[in-house]
Amino acid sequence: MLLATHELLSMPVMSLQTGAEIGSTDKTVIDPSSFQILAYELSGQKLDTHPAFLRVEDIRELSDFGFIVDSSDEILTLDDIVTAKEIYQKPFRIEGMKVVDDTGTKLGKVEQSIMDTDTFRVEQLQIRQSFFKSLADTNLIIHRNQIIDVQEDKIIVRSPTVSVSSPDKPRRQPLVNPFRSATPPQPESAKATRQ
Repeated sequence: MLLATHELLSMPVMSLQTGAEIGSTDKTVIDPSSFQILAYELSGQKLDTHPAFLRVEDIRELSDFGFIVDSSDEILTLDDIVTAKEIYQKPFRIEGMKVVDDTGTKLGKVEQSIMDTDTFRVEQLQIRQSFFKSLADTNLIIHRNQIIDVQEDKIIVRSPTVSVSSPDKPRRQPLVNPFRSATPPQPESAKATRQ
């Protein structure tokens, strides 16, 4: 299911073992090279360590109650998440980043990112265009396959390559007057004698 990434923030994290809330999601830890959500930073009074993290691999289910995990043992410290430690120390926030195409044309800024809740991967970027462009166009949606490069200050995407060709002109059909036919109508008596 596709969902805006911010909709899973402030989400309770529930322990299956105790049935109690462990904490709630506060921030996402995203790998900028793959747009993969690696973990959620948690907040809450019941947490033993700060910062505390929940890796997406340890989430059993996303339900109406929030994220379900086996127990509080799934909550990790910064030293425990070896692969994401460097990414956490250089935080990457997609929302607000400038988006340009490969020709250097500025498209706008990322308003929100859309993720797939099955893979925890950002699939689409919704771009807020400048005021004047937004009057003429609707919101711009960029799919992850269009992204070429992610730099510190901007995201570079593939420019559209749709060629606009002029449609073939339809042939004009001669106008036919239905009240005038090419052959004059014959009286009923003449039709009967032919048969």
